[in-house]
Amino acid sequence: MAHDLEIRPFDVDDTEALWRLFRTPGVLETTLTMPSQRLDQRRRQFEQLGDDDHMFVAVRHGEIAGVAGLHVGTGRRRHVASLGVMVAVTHRRAGVGDALMRTILDVADRWLGLRRVELGVLTGNEAARRLYEKHDFTPEGVWRQSVAGDGRLQDELRMARLRPAMPADSDDAAQRALAEGDPPLEGTLETPDDAERAERPA
Repeated sequence: MAHDLEIRPFDVDDTEALWRLFRTPGVLETTLTMPSQRLDQRRRQFEQLGDDDHMFVAVRHGEIAGVAGLHVGTGRRRHVASLGVMVAVTHRRAGVGDALMRTILDVADRWLGLRRVELGVLTGNEAARRLYEKHDFTPEGVWRQSVAGDGRLQDELRMARLRPAMPADSDDAAQRALAEGDPPLEGTLETPDDAERAERPA
């Protein structure tokens, strides 16, 4: 990663910068953002993000240069997430999109154990398609006349990336960890707040 590029988790204070970025020419046309979107509408969207929504921003030369989001499904699509990436026109061809993709897919693979990540890209957005293919996304089909914008109904290419199940520690390793003579365990995976909620009567 370039020394002048930082990838960090999204903060609500980034809202106005992202709102302005999504509305810039060259970005607006490649996303689902409406030209009329107000700042308060974008802020409400971000405030409604939950535990299954993972967002990172790229900061380059002291300004937000891009954003990536991973949104995990529920129920029978719990193993699936949808992905979106946006890079400012003035920061393209500088490794921003690649760094965002590597960061967000690391969360998908090594921390969430997702089996499938999917996305949509306008068929005319060749630069974005090449980025996704670099990270092992493959085309699955075209949604015809899927997105209105720029005076026409545009086709959307659907792409996905599949991964095997996350490997698990073996039973032997678990037995060794419980064997007599091992040092006592210290601490838990839960935070104090988690433990307090678990003990609170209904």
